[in-house]
Amino acid sequence: MRKALAGMLLWLGLLTGCNAEPTYQGISVITYNYTPWDLESVRIADAFGGVAASGMIPSGGGEGSVSCCYSLKGTDFTIKWRGGDADLMRKHMYDGKFDDVMFTKETKARLQDQEAPPGDGPVILELHIYPDEHMELALSRQLLGQVRIPIVETTRWLYKHHKEELENYRSIHELRYVLAKVTRQAWTRYRIEDEGDMRGYMYLYFVVASDFDKDSKLAALLTDPNRKPGDLGRAVSKLSKDRLAQIKAAGTAPGDKDV
Repeated sequence: MRKALAGMLLWLGLLTGCNAEPTYQGISVITYNYTPWDLESVRIADAFGGVAASGMIPSGGGEGSVSCCYSLKGTDFTIKWRGGDADLMRKHMYDGKFDDVMFTKETKARLQDQEAPPGDGPVILELHIYPDEHMELALSRQLLGQVRIPIVETTRWLYKHHKEELENYRSIHELRYVLAKVTRQAWTRYRIEDEGDMRGYMYLYFVVASDFDKDSKLAALLTDPNRKPGDLGRAVSKLSKDRLAQIKAAGTAPGDKDV
């Protein structure tokens, strides 16, 4: 009976040792990158010598990009990550200065909820790197649908519905790089992460005025401590053409790339 139980827990990807430290066997890893940086590598190390790694994660990306299979132990982890600005990386790819524009950082993170969620799929350790570069770890069994800040989906939506108004952008890829930088601004200032709010915020920034948040009414909504997820998106969808024209006329040119 004990062997059968141990085998089942091992298959699920979670074992608890005699010292009460949780142990994760055969675990997969997904890194969600909400920063403006393209990441060359991400290395997650526990305090017992276990290491998991992933790499080539673009800004705003990571969903579905799984690396497997690792064994990790404990609740406290050290994340060593290396990356840089995509434009600078491309510019210095072959001139010998590539390493000069790259950064290597080390960050601590704790896995708060240590229980594997119910289900039949493999256990996945999610690493969420936020725009302010703090990190959160979580366990799941889902390859898709776990994105907390929808940078890629917002980019696709904006390019699909407002491509003609994005005349300064050569491609959807260029738009994503800039939108990821704007996301850092939107999240650190206003904690924008709801899908509808992201669409509203990015529509105003890229189509109406880059400094739209200086408008007194929009600024009041953005800084309202009682603002709920979705409130900004709903408010933007109700703005009249005259009101949008007013914001546009009073603001700076939309889609500023120098974020």
